[in-house]
Amino acid sequence: MKPMLRRSRPVVLLAALAALALAAGAAAQTSATSIALSLDASQVAQRILHVQSEIPVAPGPLTLLYPKWIPGEHGPTGPLVNFVDLRLTAGGKEIAWERDPVEMYALHVTIPPGATRLSTQADFLFPAEGGSFSAGPGATDFLAVISWNTVALYPQGPSAEAIRVTPTLRLPAGWSFATALGKQGEEGGAVRFAPVSLSTLIDSPVLTGTHLVELDLGEHAGARHHLAIAADRAADLAGAGDLSAPMSRLVDEALTLFGARHYGSYRWLLTLSDHVEHFGLEHHESSDDRTDEETLVKETSKRPLAGLLAHEFVHSWNGKHRRPEGLLSPDYLRPMQGALLWVYEGLTEHLGLVLPARAGLWTPEYYREQVAAIAAGLDTETGRAWRPLHDTTVAAQILYGSPPDGRARRRSTDFYEESIFIWLDVDTLLRERSQGRVTLDDFCRRFYGGANSGPTLVPYTRDDIVKTLNDLVPFDWQGLLIDHLDHMQPRLPMQGLERSGWRLVYNDRPNQAITDNEARRENHDWRFSLGFAVSKEDRVGDVLPDSPAGRAGMVAGEKMLGVGGHVYSERAVEAALAEAKGGSAPLEVVAADGDAIRIHRLDYHGGPRYPHLEPIDGKPDVLGEILKARGK
Repeated sequence: MKPMLRRSRPVVLLAALAALALAAGAAAQTSATSIALSLDASQVAQRILHVQSEIPVAPGPLTLLYPKWIPGEHGPTGPLVNFVDLRLTAGGKEIAWERDPVEMYALHVTIPPGATRLSTQADFLFPAEGGSFSAGPGATDFLAVISWNTVALYPQGPSAEAIRVTPTLRLPAGWSFATALGKQGEEGGAVRFAPVSLSTLIDSPVLTGTHLVELDLGEHAGARHHLAIAADRAADLAGAGDLSAPMSRLVDEALTLFGARHYGSYRWLLTLSDHVEHFGLEHHESSDDRTDEETLVKETSKRPLAGLLAHEFVHSWNGKHRRPEGLLSPDYLRPMQGALLWVYEGLTEHLGLVLPARAGLWTPEYYREQVAAIAAGLDTETGRAWRPLHDTTVAAQILYGSPPDGRARRRSTDFYEESIFIWLDVDTLLRERSQGRVTLDDFCRRFYGGANSGPTLVPYTRDDIVKTLNDLVPFDWQGLLIDHLDHMQPRLPMQGLERSGWRLVYNDRPNQAITDNEARRENHDWRFSLGFAVSKEDRVGDVLPDSPAGRAGMVAGEKMLGVGGHVYSERAVEAALAEAKGGSAPLEVVAADGDAIRIHRLDYHGGPRYPHLEPIDGKPDVLGEILKARGK
């Protein structure tokens, strides 16, 4: 059925009327630019935050907003559903509020005559499970990450940058904290922070807990750098000090790459817990990085950590200092447009792999294993035949929450990893067409560098990217980007990788990056031989359509029971792969799907198969040059 455009008109009309109503409320309240916000986290171990605020107001209609479009989350992810027990008082009396019927994140109130301040009181409930980014689980009995967007109410009208907030924070007894916010002192057992804009407050999460260490990484380019780490168990902080030297080198390499910093100081806020949402979220002078509790004590988890910390650090330049115009939301209500996420996230992903190699946190071999695993995964997606990469950027806000099954046909937020190959293409062409005089490093310095400064925001467009590249080396850069982004690419374009002297191959030697991921997730990955992976609960993940498993009718969610005549185990699959190699009999898989038992016969005889990069005979190792250290 083809949708009719006219059916959307009532929605458009309602949205327009709502916008007019919100604007009218804002026009009546333009003086509310300073908020006193008191956050009581003393019950955070019970997953509760208590918040109070004082907002200067004038009599008449007022619209309050709760942050909806959160920077870095690229979607309307503000956890409004867990903002509860709201009470508003003005002039000594409780006043009524009404939610906007179209814009759920807006509340309408009427300030009574004579009132000059509005007092708000509410609680925020951390979820035990579900949600993503700052809307996901963020607190345990021993630690918490406090994201100010989860507790903020503010008047519509001024931009978040124009609203000043004086925040205080009360923590459980004995808990310490780390944040980019400046501490002014303590009063009544609560920490008082220096006044900041609302945008800076929301950009400055607090990591707190009973087991927290902070590593001083020294002064670089006139700014202090720190790595704060909180864990549920003190034992999981063992070896934290070993990160000081390599992380200091990472700082040097990033500053050498960009040529300048745009922050006063920088802190990584690293959470080690199996009971919080795992992700990395960029902020201008810090990053919220959450991962497995045993990350520092298991080498298979410690290696991938470098990519997470490098990625979020790069965002201080690419995403915070320079940000696509479409991703600006001055009041957190204006919708974001993600068309340039191949730069915001994609270039960051590329540099987030390169910098650990330059800093010595990874070997060049490990970098190549990462890239090989990424390339192989992207190259097997049948969704490439109908969905261009550009559409994954525009649809990011819905793709972030998409289920894992069906990913190969649907595609996901591929602009992260596939953009690695765009920027390898750009880098190798810059080198080739300038006889080695110009590289992607020159682009980074010109586009993101300048003079050292505190936090600044400079928007950009796709035309700005193309112009900067043309100023460096004249070429049809627009055409190259159209090819990568807008044209259908049934196979992953790897010309940049091959121009760098390497190509994707498969053999029976395990890929180290895949092995590390299997160890962390306790899963087993046979995507590049049989066409599926299996979770630690023995459930089949996404099945590649054009694979032995896909052709045999296997589906995601099946529970593995047996393989090759034996009860299912990793060893049984490996044995069946070896036995089937070179033969003609199908490899038999027995699985349960609900109440049904299914027998699948996979026509595969190639043995174990893993992706790697191998050098191309006769070509210089340009990739090796890209990975060489530049810092002091």
